Amino acid sequence: MKLIPYLSFPGNCEEALNHYRKIFDGTISDLSRFGDTFPVADDQKNRVMHARLAFGDNMLMFSDNMPGATVDFGNGISLSLGLTDEATARSVFGQLAEGGKVTMPMEKQFWGALFGQVKDRYGINWMINCEV
Repeated sequence: MKLIPYLSFPGNCEEALNHYRKIFDGTISDLSRFGDTFPVADDQKNRVMHARLAFGDNMLMFSDNMPGATVDFGNGISLSLGLTDEATARSVFGQLAEGGKVTMPMEKQFWGALFGQVKDRYGINWMINCEV
């Protein structure tokens, strides 16, 4: 069994998908658009219906919300990344923080790891933990 987070966006999914691809040096696959599958208004045709981003042993799936639906980002879920290289952890943290909000700066913690939290420009909460 493997847990694969599925992220929904309010119309800017492709932008977010490409942003995360760059940060995580990932590969985008299975990208389909609403216009390829459903009869939708012209301004909805290019929205992402489904896509996958693979990086390392990880996968995230993505979609824009259905036409007429809203996306509500809450504080009950964070995506947690575990790293072992401090430079990579700081780089990922910094890139996720660009245009977002640092909710806990990257600092050495009592459990011995370097840890920080950020809400990125898309409203996604991230926790970065680096065992040093």
